[in-house]
Amino acid sequence: MKFLNHWKLYGIGAVGLTFGLLEFILSFVFNTSFHIMGVDIAEFISSMVSQFFLLILISYGKILFANLVFYFVLGSILYYISLDWNLSKRIQYGILFLLTFLAWIHSVGMYPQLYGEFFYIRFPSLQFLLHFITDWLPPFLITSLLVCLIGYVILRYSFLFLTQREKNQSFVLFLIIVFGILHYYASLLGLFIFALMIPWLHINWKKVPDPKVILFILGILFLGFFPYLSNLTFSLFLARSTQDKVQKPNIFILSADSLRADKLGFLNGNKDITPNIDLFAKDGIVFKDHHVTIPRTFPSWADLLTGEYSMAHGIRDMFPAPSEKKNIGTQRFPTLPQILRKQDYYSAVVGSFAADIFPRANWSFDDVYCPDFNAKILTVQRGLDSQMFFLPILTGSFLFGGNYISEVDGLSTLGDGLRVLPKWKSAILRNIDQPLFMLAFSSVVHFPYTPPYPFYKKFTNPDYYGKYKYLKFVDPTSDEKPNSEDIQEIRSLFDSSVHAYDSEFGEMIKFLKAQNLYEDSIIILTADHGEALYEDIHGQGHGEHLRGENVTKVPLIIKFPKVYNESLVIKKTNDKNTAVISFYEGVTSSIDIFPTLLDYLSIKLPSAKPGISLLNLLQNETIDKNRTAYSETGIWFSDRGNHFFQKQRIPYPNILQLHKVIPEEDYQIMITDYQYRETIAFSKHRMLLNKNFKLIYIPTREGVVYELYDRENDPDNQKNIWPYGRTGPVMKKELQDLILKESKSKLVGEYILPTNLP
Repeated sequence: MKFLNHWKLYGIGAVGLTFGLLEFILSFVFNTSFHIMGVDIAEFISSMVSQFFLLILISYGKILFANLVFYFVLGSILYYISLDWNLSKRIQYGILFLLTFLAWIHSVGMYPQLYGEFFYIRFPSLQFLLHFITDWLPPFLITSLLVCLIGYVILRYSFLFLTQREKNQSFVLFLIIVFGILHYYASLLGLFIFALMIPWLHINWKKVPDPKVILFILGILFLGFFPYLSNLTFSLFLARSTQDKVQKPNIFILSADSLRADKLGFLNGNKDITPNIDLFAKDGIVFKDHHVTIPRTFPSWADLLTGEYSMAHGIRDMFPAPSEKKNIGTQRFPTLPQILRKQDYYSAVVGSFAADIFPRANWSFDDVYCPDFNAKILTVQRGLDSQMFFLPILTGSFLFGGNYISEVDGLSTLGDGLRVLPKWKSAILRNIDQPLFMLAFSSVVHFPYTPPYPFYKKFTNPDYYGKYKYLKFVDPTSDEKPNSEDIQEIRSLFDSSVHAYDSEFGEMIKFLKAQNLYEDSIIILTADHGEALYEDIHGQGHGEHLRGENVTKVPLIIKFPKVYNESLVIKKTNDKNTAVISFYEGVTSSIDIFPTLLDYLSIKLPSAKPGISLLNLLQNETIDKNRTAYSETGIWFSDRGNHFFQKQRIPYPNILQLHKVIPEEDYQIMITDYQYRETIAFSKHRMLLNKNFKLIYIPTREGVVYELYDRENDPDNQKNIWPYGRTGPVMKKELQDLILKESKSKLVGEYILPTNLP
């Protein structure tokens, strides 16, 4: 290409290139850590370096490339501005530093959790700066300042162009407009091509007549905002043209990771925490005693979407082997998206970091808008985390930009669900002419509890300046319990995260109503598991044990189409809210959602399922008081600590020793050793509960321990009443029968021994 012959002209971006390279090197040297959320991962990093050096080199090269391209274009624009304003290179460097620093301040104020490692692990002496920014410099103030600075430049050049009609002025305007469009849509490839073309544009710009310059700029503006205009067209015309069609009901599952049932405002009396969910509850049925089958994300969703227990389909932890993972989507274990596809449904799933399970198995969604999770992604994220001053650009918090590197959405400290909502809305608008099955999965409530501004200020104590002011650092190897002030702040941070999700939920409901999709759709609010927050000796987190109500008990609110809702007779007034809300008081399980949806759509079950359809219970106002729900623990990540569940377990190595990176499985992190997989399955705690009691089976080295708790009088499970007459032995027999029926297991004495793992 001829414009490449003018290679000397690429010197126009030399200031930007130099600045970007220097920023990358300094960030890498002074900000690299072997921690993730406070957990030392030096062992994992060392194994990665030795095995996948080229992969790591490519990952960091990707970040460097984005850095250099961005600053080259920015430096080129600054170069042409400096020609008019006679700015020296020193001043140009100063302007780049100022823009980067202001963007960083904005990002720190918006997402302080992103910088938790920097301020609390690497350079704790600088915490005063973090506190000053979050207390006194709100993000909108920095955005306003940046908009004013850049707006001044644009207005000045626009005025000069309209009055003097000089080509260099229109050229600068053109560069700024194109850069702004490409930055907004985070088109790294587009920005790279634009960078290559700048010298050619510089040479040929004076040959373009003035009217064409204006038309050219208007054309670029149109192309830049075409995605928005196309979505607007769908919204205004296609949605209206299809609203009168008689079609199958759309199905929307709106879910948040770790959302506890007791945090909903209409249940706990706090009207400020979930106002949007509370309003939605008035249109649906609230299942007050709903439990998940396993409090870990991957197997929990596998159970919900197949209607089967994890002990049947084989995905029992977060790192399934290929032989386990391949069961999902088979004839034996078809998924909801797979079944609905045969009914002409379009299906998609959208989510942030906790949704990384969806690209890792064959769920049969038509589209998956979720970050992936594998060794390649982790290496990129380690590099991203070190680029402290480039993160504002990569995360899109710099002047309304998008994400230049997709791995950013997988950062566990960036749980802002509003960032991924545009993908959810766009997928709906593009496929609105057919029935929809849409799953939106938010991560903001998952630890480390990362609500963005202004939500992290909602319920937290403004006078607290301890370690947990912005996020909950998680170290599974430590059993040290925070003090009472820290615990209160952690709980308040969790509440703020729930409030942030409520805002996301409200935006989704508002969108569905605007598109006339609300009344005639099935909308389900639920969660994959709950969370322990230092109740009694339960610690913090999920999946390690089954004590208490808060790890397995999650919200389930189902809004059926309006006509069906009006036919239901289950009504009860909530004493804490004057509005009438429909409640179902009986025990339900996450595996009930699968048969309930198929029953409503009159689709025959592909095979017998352990769950039940809830429709008959709702229509007949019947409560099965003997109904039970089953759950089991996940994998223990650490073999260290003095937690009560560490003393009540069959020991096996920690996750860093168990895992393997499998290149042929796209570098996924898996546990493939059959012996360890067998031990993990054998070691699980298992639970069966009914309306009144909870039974927990605990295999230990000394023998099997049973715990029985009165759910009504002892919800924190502090007093073991095993066997309590015939109650314990009857539930024990029921638990054993269920496991032997639903999985390939056998009884060896009191132990439940899984056999013939996938």
